[in-house]
Amino acid sequence: MKFDWYYEPTSVNECVEILKEYGSEAKLLAGGTDLVVRLRSRAQKVKALVSLNAMPELSRIQKTEDGLHIGAMTKLMDITKSEMFTGSWMVVKKSAGNVSSMQVRNVATIGGNTCNASPSADTVPGMIASDAIVRIAGTEGERALPLEQFFTGPGKTALKKDEMVVGFKLPDLGPGNGAAYKKYAIRGDSDIAIVGVAARLKLSQDGIIEDARVVLGAVAPTPIRVPSAEQMLIGQVLTDELAAKAAQAASDFCTPITDARATKEYRKEMVRVWTQYVLKEAHSNAQ
Repeated sequence: MKFDWYYEPTSVNECVEILKEYGSEAKLLAGGTDLVVRLRSRAQKVKALVSLNAMPELSRIQKTEDGLHIGAMTKLMDITKSEMFTGSWMVVKKSAGNVSSMQVRNVATIGGNTCNASPSADTVPGMIASDAIVRIAGTEGERALPLEQFFTGPGKTALKKDEMVVGFKLPDLGPGNGAAYKKYAIRGDSDIAIVGVAARLKLSQDGIIEDARVVLGAVAPTPIRVPSAEQMLIGQVLTDELAAKAAQAASDFCTPITDARATKEYRKEMVRVWTQYVLKEAHSNAQ
């Protein structure tokens, strides 16, 4: 593992100035569960390594009137243990517990799992289903972006060279919301997802679906929403037949690849099966 400079800034302003100086030759170090592996194998080379561990303010979870704020350096294990994730936010807590092993979750962060921009990242579909906003800081100030717009390709994000993710906001979506996430992998949570499906439903008092999110992971270059399935659900009462139709729409919409873990045909079939289960679980959680 080789790099020329190691920095440990104590403020976001100091950090983005370092990023501005080194540009693409700098890498941010959070939990290091992916980056350190790539550095040790020489798969990735950097001139400057910038640790975020000296900024404790980035590790806080705070509930306010407008929602739940999660610092980018919050460890996944801390999310799984937090009692602040209630209602439909529970999907984020559950999906954090689906990431790899306990040892990895003890050091991996929510910001790192997101910024790695893997199409199969477990935490992302549930956060997109929760209408999460990503907070980004740079030398020109701070901006906010819907998480679903953050990913531009495998391993690629909307971050500029002098920008970093400082946190996420889960808006308060009100009562009647329920969400769920299911991951399918050969070896369970310790393995990379072959398929990940998240859904959120908002129900009226008489059981009509007022709003819907269906989000897929590991079956496209980035995590994706399925607008056709969402529109199919809104204004309806969830039945087995409707869930099956929405699940088929999700399967038709995704564009998976064949790799060492599964064929594209298998992934499309698992999207169809898993989406039905997730919609029914989200519906149950919304009641």
